[in-house]
Amino acid sequence: MVRWTRSARIKYGNYVQTVQWAKEITEFVNKKYKIQLSVYMDSFGEYGTIRWFCDYTDLAALEKVGSQLLADKEYLQKVNKGAEFLIPGSVLDTVMRALAV
Repeated sequence: MVRWTRSARIKYGNYVQTVQWAKEITEFVNKKYKIQLSVYMDSFGEYGTIRWFCDYTDLAALEKVGSQLLADKEYLQKVNKGAEFLIPGSVLDTVMRALAV
């Protein structure tokens, strides 16, 4: 199993709009692609950080969904809408491999 995560820092003053946008993106992706994407916001530590998580059976499954998303104009429009809410350069993607299940 592999876990994909994306984190991004919210610009000061945009918390309400960003949380709503993050939920909308998550709901859209889950409904259209039938995956279990989750979204969280840090409560301690790096407050103002949004984090998305999704588990995949393997890297091929992750790559398949990633390719579909990059070709999805509606998804890309929704993502671009959120750029105004995030600190430029703060988006970080990570892929992890499970050591035990």
